[in-house]
Amino acid sequence: MITIGDGDPTACLHQEEEILDQAAGGTPVLLLWTGGAPAVILGHGQPDGDVDREACRELGLPVLRRITGGTGVIHDGDLAVSLALPSGHPWSRGILALYGRFLDVLAAVLAARGARVERPVAPAHATRVRSPICFEDRLAETLLVDGRKCVGCAQARRARSVLVHGAVLLGPDPGLYARVFRADGARVAAALGPALQGVAAAELFEPLAAAFSEAVGVWK
Repeated sequence: MITIGDGDPTACLHQEEEILDQAAGGTPVLLLWTGGAPAVILGHGQPDGDVDREACRELGLPVLRRITGGTGVIHDGDLAVSLALPSGHPWSRGILALYGRFLDVLAAVLAARGARVERPVAPAHATRVRSPICFEDRLAETLLVDGRKCVGCAQARRARSVLVHGAVLLGPDPGLYARVFRADGARVAAALGPALQGVAAAELFEPLAAAFSEAVGVWK
């Protein structure tokens, strides 16, 4: 099943929970969404103190929390891709294997539109305190363009289903990230960048749906 979210971040995050339940019943689901009002989205177990709540109030940014792990993103016209699978699906076995297969499909679609995406040659282990910003960490769930992170992923696992979520940057604002997460602006600007420029997220819905349909092997 392929679902297009209505763009509202709160509703779309709730849909992620719904498709995880659907997958537990044996139905793989791909959820694609973009648009809606900007929002700060924290990882499931991320500390509340990672974000500057006063800055968010001043900027009118709601602070939401997703069911997957990892750290924070600011969703503002970027692309969100969530794939929920039954635990018995071949892709579901192993955290790193699922990231690899998911990112292979994303990378192929982005490359077909002209993105020079690549995986880190040797993703580093988390040997230091992780950044509160998803796009400053470069682990196994990463795609880069020109050395800057443009795609970050996280997973949620249940007894009968798994969900992998990808955030694809298309028009990031490093200054906004720096303010919201109390980070150095120059450091953030050097760490993250758009996967593509001049491409609206909705333009990627059809090629992503087709690519995941073929790769996952269950949709017609």
